[in-house]
This record gives sequence, structure tokens and C-alpha cells, in this order.
Amino acid sequence: MWFKNIQFYRFEEPFTLTGQQLHEQLEKRQARPCGQMEMASSGWSAPLGKSGQMLVHETAGNLMFCLRREDKVLPASLVRELVEEKILEIEEAGRSPGRKEKGEIREQILTELMPRAFVRASHTYGCILPASGWLVINASSARKADEVIEALNKALTTLPVVMPSTEQSPEAAMTGWLMHAGSLPEDFAFGEECELHDAGSSAVVRCRNIDVMSDEVRAHVSEGLTVTKLALTWRERISFVLSEDLSVKRMKFDTAIVDEAGDQGGDDEAARFDADFAMMSAEFSAFIPQLLAAVDGE
Repeated sequence: MWFKNIQFYRFEEPFTLTGQQLHEQLEKRQARPCGQMEMASSGWSAPLGKSGQMLVHETAGNLMFCLRREDKVLPASLVRELVEEKILEIEEAGRSPGRKEKGEIREQILTELMPRAFVRASHTYGCILPASGWLVINASSARKADEVIEALNKALTTLPVVMPSTEQSPEAAMTGWLMHAGSLPEDFAFGEECELHDAGSSAVVRCRNIDVMSDEVRAHVSEGLTVTKLALTWRERISFVLSEDLSVKRMKFDTAIVDEAGDQGGDDEAARFDADFAMMSAEFSAFIPQLLAAVDGE
């Protein structure tokens, strides 16, 4: 399980629960099928899927967990069509329904359709690294990460995590790196992609497969555009896109790292998962502090 998009948070106090203790807390809110009259449900499931029973996978003191969510899928076009048909029937009977009644008709249609709706399941993985003090969630949006944090809060009563603070915004840091040659911190290198915004006109310039230090790109920065996304590599071990909200997108671990974990895990699925998690956790523990330092962080 290699994370691809991460939102990360700092613990304000040490996280002291063991994997077994965290499992027992999550077990109280275990995943279950969406009820007939529910539009959604969420709960904790085993990170190893059908191969595991524990809701927490522990490796070298680091803890992996998984939030499973089920959503009923009702095509908006179908709901709208059925509502319009019902309203037309009423109008043909000589009466025009008001706004309140139209809302009640829609709710009635949803109630009738709900038991037969298609159910879509999704899984959001996260891990706690107690020794280095990080909560890392494999989510491409803050909204998905917030769902995990909210669920952890309910299971644990309190979860003392905060967004990392930085002396300057990632946007300002990334813009400075492009403006001033040689300012990119050690261990980081530019990729071939960036996105720039013009706050005044809301214009967006997206550059791909290009030298981001080229005159063409830097001219946009000189004209006042700011960098909101920037492709980078760290120690030639991780390539990623840094966003203005400090989230990390499209993360890829070097093939040598993935292969090394694969060799350690062998053919056993649980052992491979364990080796991947151990390797990824070690990389996160070194990468996240350096990323924060790069943007003049904590």
C-alpha cells in the first residue's frame, strides 16, 4: 500500500496507543453495509482487506488503518425525471403544486428509490507515525482527509492534531524558488510541471513537460503570477507535486525503494504489505520534516 496523495498533520502531544489498543477503539465503529434507507455509511475496515482481521496494521510501532465508506448512487437525471412526471400528473388533475409540495415529492421519490440504489464503496487509508509525530492520510482532497480525522475523533474522543505551520506560505516559497536561481533547498530538484495563478484576473497558466526554470516560465513569475503547484523530486527517492495548501499529490516512490520492499516481503501478501508499509513510513519520517524546512516551516 503505497500512498499517492497525502495530507499530513502534526500531533500536538505524543500518540501513545498501541496497535491493539487503537484496534479496540476503532472496533466500536466498524464498517457496516449501508442500510436500506441510508444514503451513506462509514466505518473502519481491515487495511489488509479480506486477508486481515485487525482494524490496525502495526509495523515497527507505526499504525495503518482504513476508513471504508459506502454511498448510495441515485442518478440526478432519473430523480429529476420522476419528480417532473409526478408534478405533471398533479397539474393535469387541475392543481399546481407549490415549492414545499415539490420538495416533498422529491423526498418521496428518493425514499422509494433508495432501497434499490446502487452502492459504491471507497476506502481511505491513513497511518500514524508515533515516533516522528505525524498523521498521514492518503487523500487527494482536504475533504476526504477531514472525514478520516472526524471518524478518528469519534472513535478516540479526541485527536490532538493540527495542520503544520510555516513561516511563509508554500505558494510564496515555490514562487521564490522559480524567481531566484539556486534557492531551491538541498535534496530537492525541479520536475517538469508547474501551475501559476494571476490573483488579479484569476488567469491560470499550466506548464507541463517543460523546464520550469526556462525564461518562458520565469517570465510569467516576473509579471506577477504566483506558483500554486510545482513538480519536485526529493533525494531522487520520491517525485511529487506540491500544492499551495501544503498537500502532496501524484507521489511516486523510486522503483528501487518499491523493489527493495518487494524483495523483503516475498510472495506472502501480508508480508509484502508489512514491508511496503515499513519502507514507506521510514521515507515519510525523513521526507515530511525536510519538506516543511524547505518552505521555511516548523
